[in-house]
Amino acid sequence: MRRFACTLIVALTTFALLLVPAMADEKLSASEIHALLDGRTALGNWRGTDTRQYFATSGSTTYLEKGGIPDVGRWRVDKAKNQYCSWWERGGWSCYDVETDGAAYYWVSPGSAYRSPFTMTDGRQMDF
Repeated sequence: MRRFACTLIVALTTFALLLVPAMADEKLSASEIHALLDGRTALGNWRGTDTRQYFATSGSTTYLEKGGIPDVGRWRVDKAKNQYCSWWERGGWSCYDVETDGAAYYWVSPGSAYRSPFTMTDGRQMDF
């Protein structure tokens, strides 16, 4: 009887988990993106290298890979598309969706599989 009860509990728990949808990533709105980035620093990792990117209220942004040289560009939020956009001398403007799963944030390149996780910290934090 005890074995039957345990088997029934496992089966019902498994069935219940199948009914609950997985938590989907949520795309941030333009105002949420602005509030997330403005005056703060993103901490990430690009191809195995730690990165930092500071988003100044003035619209300038500074990107730094650990052991590298800072690169200065511009940033803005595209309100119509709810995207973060950055401008770099070598590449011009690029725009990305910003998503969260509740634990981390992700830069998402629309139309591709590019997803890069990051966390945020207050102020300008460019030291590694």
